[in-house]
Amino acid sequence: MEAPKDKLFTAKVDENLLKAFKHACDNQDTTASQAIRAFMRDYVKKHGQAKLL
Repeated sequence: MEAPKDKLFTAKVDENLLKAFKHACDNQDTTASQAIRAFMRDYVKKHGQAKLL
């Protein structure tokens, strides 16, 4: 049985920024996790040295 590839990522964020971010995500009908994953994929494509698997 293959282990899951997903990993938990924890970050410290200013409380007001987090509230505003969650509100923006709600307005776009997306979750915070989906928005962070999309940001990470875009960031790696733009700045990363390795290809996404």
